[in-house]
Amino acid sequence: MSFGSLSISAFVVILAFVVGACIGSFVNCASLRRGTGESVLRGRSHCPECGKQLSAFELVPVISWLVQKGACRHCKKPLSLRYPATEIVLGLVFALLVWRYGVTAQFVELAAFASVLLYCSLVDLDSWTIPNAAIVAAIAIRVAYIAVAGLAFEGDAVSLLLHSLIGGFAIGIPLLIVVLVADRVLGRDSMGGGDLKLFFVAGLYFGWQQCLFLVIVACVVGIVMAFVAGGGDSNVDEDDASVRHRQIPFGPAIAVACVFTMLFGADLVGWYDSLFV
Repeated sequence: MSFGSLSISAFVVILAFVVGACIGSFVNCASLRRGTGESVLRGRSHCPECGKQLSAFELVPVISWLVQKGACRHCKKPLSLRYPATEIVLGLVFALLVWRYGVTAQFVELAAFASVLLYCSLVDLDSWTIPNAAIVAAIAIRVAYIAVAGLAFEGDAVSLLLHSLIGGFAIGIPLLIVVLVADRVLGRDSMGGGDLKLFFVAGLYFGWQQCLFLVIVACVVGIVMAFVAGGGDSNVDEDDASVRHRQIPFGPAIAVACVFTMLFGADLVGWYDSLFV
């Protein structure tokens, strides 16, 4: 790789990080306003503590939080680490995706899907729900990509659509059956409806083969998150353990698994298939 091409690649990756951080800031704001009932499209950004409207200087992703030392410039109340964390996370995801796929329609599709996944994760952490509107948005992004791929690149949009639907139902229906049986055996909900819908959407994007790895990764991530949240403490009674088990919703684990699949899913399927050649 020449120095020129390396410089251009670095610039594109950095630009993707900046764009991702900005979108992450918006997604975080949208998730917080959903909890307060405020409109996402109307109203200036303001301090959640004192309500003071924020200037453009106070809205620069990550940098503003660092410069202000994690506190509001007006009331001096601490600002949650959630603000820079969400900006950094989505910025890194955008950077990795553009490094993996380049500046392509697939990058745009997956970056948009990652933004929806972040929104789902934040809302799920706040309210233990995955909004139907986010599921619809994710499906719309996939349909739009299929249309673009079929028209702009002279591909077979119908075949791609059928492949996506097969992937969605191939992962969604078996999981639904397993969950219904588990609910009956355990006498309680084993997985939320929003989680099932998110798995179905993942099937639309990645197909059933990659989703086999996705389900495994989601379960591992979910177990780790539960352990970190306190589930690894054995000195609790059964009721306390049940409460701790539900301290972390499953949506964020599915989102992490989806991003993992975006980056490594195709390679994992190729490696697995090569074992039988």
